[in-house]
Amino acid sequence: MKFTDNFPMSQITTLGIGGPAKKFVSVKSEEELVEAIKYAEQNNLEYLVIGGGSNLLVSDQGVDKLIIKNEIARISHLGGVIKVKSGTLLQNLVDYSISHGLSGIEKLTGIPGTVGGAIYGNAGAYGQTISDHITSVVILGRSETTTPESIDSGQARVTFGKDACEFNYRDSIFKKNKLPILEVTFELESGDTKTLQQEADDVLQKRLVKYPKGIKCPGSFFKNIVAETLPSEILEKISPEKIVYGKLPAGTLLEEVGAKGDKLDGIEIAPYHANLFINRGSGTAQAQAFYTLAQKYVKKVKEKYGITLEPEVQLINLPTL
Repeated sequence: MKFTDNFPMSQITTLGIGGPAKKFVSVKSEEELVEAIKYAEQNNLEYLVIGGGSNLLVSDQGVDKLIIKNEIARISHLGGVIKVKSGTLLQNLVDYSISHGLSGIEKLTGIPGTVGGAIYGNAGAYGQTISDHITSVVILGRSETTTPESIDSGQARVTFGKDACEFNYRDSIFKKNKLPILEVTFELESGDTKTLQQEADDVLQKRLVKYPKGIKCPGSFFKNIVAETLPSEILEKISPEKIVYGKLPAGTLLEEVGAKGDKLDGIEIAPYHANLFINRGSGTAQAQAFYTLAQKYVKKVKEKYGITLEPEVQLINLPTL
């Protein structure tokens, strides 16, 4: 395990954006993760555990923290119960479930990043959400406030049942408590491998239209809006056919205020999808341009619809939009 000074975050984010992290380390076991956290505490460093870097917008100035990249990966199953380490790539989990004839997460194919990151943000697509079939999540907590199986004097494995995870649309308790996710247990139903693979292939073809291979973007920048949370006077302005899976797509609102195709200093909003912000450049102020463009359209949507868009992307060392 090697700690690196001034590590360029642009090297590990799918956006290819981000200044230097004060310290950086990759961990491949729970023991290394505990060791990295101890290192941070002993050196009075804040730390941030990340997965695949696919949902991050990191400031051009970087981040004055120890960035811990979670590469703890393993999948096992017994019947319909799958246990997966949080640093496992989500795609590997989807492929594993399909190959073993287990149904429930096949529509998550093509979503980049790790299982831990997907749990953190309660990722989903095409009516399927990763929390649908979760039974428990194991995190790294503090043994002085809990009484679980001890890892050492300061850190402990703590199991959260599904209800304790407080899953909501693109949200979970882990966004609030920031505790590192170690392992997730799913209970999936039996399915036909060929049928599941066909469903996954169909979804992937749709995704590739929106997210061509090699595209530098963090996925959808803003969260869609749960329709039932909107006041009736706002819903009256929206055509019912715009509501998809009970959500009002942020892209619909952004398109209405002219976001498609807008550009700023190498950052472009896709001309074919208004909630897709793409890094087309290679300058040194890419995150600021990205943020400024997003801020512009938050204001426009608020002015026209009275709706405040929330970023789905994590903003690192950047103000709240």
